[in-house]
Amino acid sequence: MKGPLFWTLASRVGIQAFALLRTVVLARLLSPYDFGVATSAFIAYQMLDMMTFTGFTTALTAQKGNFREGYPTLWWSTVIRGLLLAALLYVSSDAIGRFFNDPNVAYTSRLVALAFVPYSLVNPVMVVEASRFFRFEKIFVVEIGEAAAYFLTALLLAQHLRDYRALVFGFIAAGFTKFVLSYVVRPYLPSLSFSLKWLKRMFSFGIWVNFTFVLNFVLMYMDRTVVGKFAGQSALGHYSNAQKFAFLAPPQISAMLSRVLFPYFVTAPDEDARRVFGIYMRTVLLIGSVFFAPMFFWNKGLIDLLLGPGWEYAARILRPLSLAGLLAMVSNTISPISQGRGMPRLDVMRLAVIPVVFGAVASLNLRDGVWIAWSLAVGYASSLPLSFWGISLSGVPLPYVLRPLIPFTLALLLSSPLYLLSPILPAVLLPILTLALEVMLFRSVGAVEFLKVKVPKA
Repeated sequence: MKGPLFWTLASRVGIQAFALLRTVVLARLLSPYDFGVATSAFIAYQMLDMMTFTGFTTALTAQKGNFREGYPTLWWSTVIRGLLLAALLYVSSDAIGRFFNDPNVAYTSRLVALAFVPYSLVNPVMVVEASRFFRFEKIFVVEIGEAAAYFLTALLLAQHLRDYRALVFGFIAAGFTKFVLSYVVRPYLPSLSFSLKWLKRMFSFGIWVNFTFVLNFVLMYMDRTVVGKFAGQSALGHYSNAQKFAFLAPPQISAMLSRVLFPYFVTAPDEDARRVFGIYMRTVLLIGSVFFAPMFFWNKGLIDLLLGPGWEYAARILRPLSLAGLLAMVSNTISPISQGRGMPRLDVMRLAVIPVVFGAVASLNLRDGVWIAWSLAVGYASSLPLSFWGISLSGVPLPYVLRPLIPFTLALLLSSPLYLLSPILPAVLLPILTLALEVMLFRSVGAVEFLKVKVPKA
């Protein structure tokens, strides 16, 4: 697993490094209002993107037999969908501006609609083959190029425009870069054919993946939508940047590991799948503790260091969001095993409970960003029992799920009281204690064992 994990890790780290650098630099050139306006337009873009996500690339990756026959159908359906969404977002921009009570959001939404064109032309064949054959170095090239283009374009334009347009044009430039690079690493010219048989076959699996993406969109943007609607664009600017830090690593690392493990669980024998899942869970918790601790215990110092003066409200929001990020990371461990075992509906059931609980709690105080953040954490906490239940139905007994939780839980109980002395102490000790307890209880480190997992031959 070293090769695929290295390239996937390099891709995720690179993307998040550029995202962090972009936020830190642009926070000194743009105002919270600019970030809020851009975020509102991106919410509309992502809503259309994820609500209509087909899941066809995932379906074709998991397809047995001669999956290459489905390439033309996959390509044409992807392009047609993207062009339709570009038109839909453009004509809906005024309504989006009225929803967020800001005419600048309407203008920004029209600009963001243009991004659907290059993103719809990104080569889906490259994604299928890179995932199925563990050629993640190709995805690395495409994603790092995309992230670099976003950062550089936004930075150059921010120095001249000094408003939200820099963020939007940076996003569009990133889409064109990703489109070009996807054909550089895997050239493909689609034939003029379209198969209803392959469309139906991909749809039967992809519909559950679609539900997963729809619910993931709701989870990603429901809190920011509430803040933007009821607390205003400046509050949303604080909230969105706090969320970028809170979700900078834990959920991204979880997604990275899921990308590597999904094709593994498609073919792995039951005993190997159970063993590797236990290693996966231990890895998630150890890495999660490294990033959770400073954001939860040292939230004010971290925001002061990264964003500078004027972002104090973001520091208050960061603490509950960091907890939500950790809980999301643990909850998401069901995704690769349920999809790899052909039961994506279990992931959908787990995700469905989160917005319900979030909405019930958040409705008590819709104008307070800190309360909204705590509501999100409660929502993710409520999904854990369903996640663990779904994992057991996917073939991993409950002890394989619960045992890895012990080191992190004990480390948290030991380090938390030290917060009264200094927030830096528990921020440093939590990951160290987690690692030490993991070694004592398992005589090994999950992250190291994960590197030794053998990749199935293509």
